[in-house]
Amino acid sequence: MTEITGGELFARALQAEGIELLFGLPSPEADPLLAQLEAHGIRLVPVRHEAAAVHMAEGLYKTSGKVAAVLGNPGPGSANLLPGVVTALHEGVPVLVITSQHRLGIVYPCPPSTFQGQDQLDLFRPAVKWGGPVFEWSRIPEVLRLAFREMWNGRPGPVHVELPAPILYATGDDETAPVIPPVAYRGTGPQASDAQLAEAAELLACAQRPVVISGTGVDRAGANDALLEIVELLGCPVLTTMAGRPTVPSDHPNYVFGFGLAGDEARSEADVLLVAGSRMGNLDLPYDGYWGDPAGKRLIQIDIDPRHLGVTRPLSLAILADARIALEGIATRLRSMDLPPRNRDDLARYRALDEEVRTAQATPILQWQGPGIHPVHAIGTIGAVFGPESIYTVDGGNTALWAYSALPPTRPRSYHSILELGMLGTGIPSAIGAKLGAPDREVVCITGDGAAGFNVMEMQSAARENLAITTIVFAEGSWTMEEPNELALYGKTFGTAQGEVRWDLVAQGLGCHGQYVERIEDLEPALRSAQQHDGPSLVCVRTDRSANLAVPEDMLARFFAVYSGPAPAGPPAPAGPGGRSPASTSE
Repeated sequence: MTEITGGELFARALQAEGIELLFGLPSPEADPLLAQLEAHGIRLVPVRHEAAAVHMAEGLYKTSGKVAAVLGNPGPGSANLLPGVVTALHEGVPVLVITSQHRLGIVYPCPPSTFQGQDQLDLFRPAVKWGGPVFEWSRIPEVLRLAFREMWNGRPGPVHVELPAPILYATGDDETAPVIPPVAYRGTGPQASDAQLAEAAELLACAQRPVVISGTGVDRAGANDALLEIVELLGCPVLTTMAGRPTVPSDHPNYVFGFGLAGDEARSEADVLLVAGSRMGNLDLPYDGYWGDPAGKRLIQIDIDPRHLGVTRPLSLAILADARIALEGIATRLRSMDLPPRNRDDLARYRALDEEVRTAQATPILQWQGPGIHPVHAIGTIGAVFGPESIYTVDGGNTALWAYSALPPTRPRSYHSILELGMLGTGIPSAIGAKLGAPDREVVCITGDGAAGFNVMEMQSAARENLAITTIVFAEGSWTMEEPNELALYGKTFGTAQGEVRWDLVAQGLGCHGQYVERIEDLEPALRSAQQHDGPSLVCVRTDRSANLAVPEDMLARFFAVYSGPAPAGPPAPAGPGGRSPASTSE
């Protein structure tokens, strides 16, 4: 018989679930747990704001597939977690949200007299897949099992465990509360039947114009190779969603840009479409004008979440399954078939149109002479310095659009953005999580100045933890993406001016290497200096506002259609609910 605290029992249970990192801040209510972390192989990473803690967990998961825990203190500390938790729910990021709570005599319910009192279970309920409290020492492992089972049920997401202080301080016999490894209580996710895999393979093999569309679920499932094998067996075009950018390198010979005219033609002319790991949400513009008449088309959709199937486009075959297992099964069946040689004229035509549009859009950018720095020129330099092997986190409005279009192809799990909820301020903390998940790789955050302002203080967290990330802030002192709608409808702007901030000096004050760049010829040396610095760096790039506004008209029109729907041509639609830019939201 060994008497241990609830804190030690909880740490044992976390260790059994593979938790290696906990992001958050200390408090007396959680001290028995924090005191046991190191002994159980768990690193505590303190933060400057709890929402950033969840974004760090997001960067860790998107890069490495590892799950982290985050901690909020009673009342305001836990409330601060919420923006990050809501983002994780929308992004399908699994994270264990731990909220500390006061002694039981003043909570459940909280009277008005309770200092920092808050019914945190009700507060978090809409933002998590599952939530529950621990009211008994011996139930700590059981409640964690309930939480992790729901975390991985269907699409992954955040789960919430509430820990009243007396439970962590209490002691008990460890033999009365055994910790069970995941393999002993959790099963695997849904899998496609043999009949479904055979039907999908047959539809694709017999198609005249098959097209494959890859979403971010392919990247999360590690299904990139299986998807590309299908594409190469069929000799067909492959498109990605915006969030699915890292699933298919843009220099692949079958790649067609999905957010342009060539992608529209490929979808519209296809007779069989295979969509994997995407819900085909509004930012995929799932309208007939971009996808063609559904009549005469066969659409196969593979997704881990039944709620995502057939939401915006009618399906011929819905496969509820892990993307990797399903795509590997289809590839296996296609390999065994006698596939006819495919005429690649359509693919060549789509790629030629891609190149034509790209050249037309690039010409004014390449000819731009300033003054100031064009965002695309800066991104071209960033890509040349850091290359395709780095991990990129992108954040902001037009900055995120330019980065999506102009960064080099990346490896799987190496291009991270917030492309559903559109939460700004995720880039810097996500880069910290990515670096913790892949310490031997270069991690680069590209962010607009508006987005940078939300969590720039986490550069001090990077300095304290000695994490060599490079943050590049495109600084022009304006919420630039909001201006076109205001100018078009009202002839003036309101609320868009931010004022000038020297982000490099802010970074220096936080213990980081900082550099300021006003001329494009000075950018590469500044980036090389940041690259060589042993610790975090921030490069403030004075981009030109008018150049940043010059997003290609077709791309802006598509973003407006996200909000207006397939409406007739007219005045531009509002930039987005609550002032949030469509470029900071996607599918």
